[in-house]
Amino acid sequence: MHPVLKTELSVLSEEIRGVSQSEAQVNPLPGLGRWSAQEVIEHLILTYEMTMEELNRQFARGRALRRKRGPLEVFLRLQTIGLGYLPEGVPAMLRVRPQHSRAQGGALLAERLLSKGEEMDALLVQARQKFGIQPCAAHPFYGGLRVDEWRRYHAIHARHHLKQLCGAIAFARSHEARGPLVINGLREGHLVS
Repeated sequence: MHPVLKTELSVLSEEIRGVSQSEAQVNPLPGLGRWSAQEVIEHLILTYEMTMEELNRQFARGRALRRKRGPLEVFLRLQTIGLGYLPEGVPAMLRVRPQHSRAQGGALLAERLLSKGEEMDALLVQARQKFGIQPCAAHPFYGGLRVDEWRRYHAIHARHHLKQLCGAIAFARSHEARGPLVINGLREGHLVS
């Protein structure tokens, strides 16, 4: 994996690796749409899958992206990729919002994150070989991005969610010490029929 991505994904994977399956499911401040540790990782994985879909779409076209960026895309690209800033509190697109999935522990989530990151980076290597330094695929907010911009975006995005991930883990651990955990609105140990 390219060092730009590896640095950020390694930090996230180390944070999640020691989290138990029950801790990974706890939503901070339930009912406010906050994500559990697993949902943060699932969101990142979904963004990698979205990037791979866009890259594969461009591979099928067989040419570099030719669409010009609009003024808003230029501004957002400068803010995020140029300055490294992603604002907090902006809802994720529906396409990359985590859905209810099978509960997993931190070790498996860390492995999935790194594996999907490797898979995406391998496609970015292919895109560099095919398209050179031309934009290789379009991001919904930033328009066409080059391979180096895609890597930088995903590194910034991972760093952006690190604080959220650490907060979700800390919340889960502090509440586990106090008593039964509330997981997806249910107390631990209660079964749904």
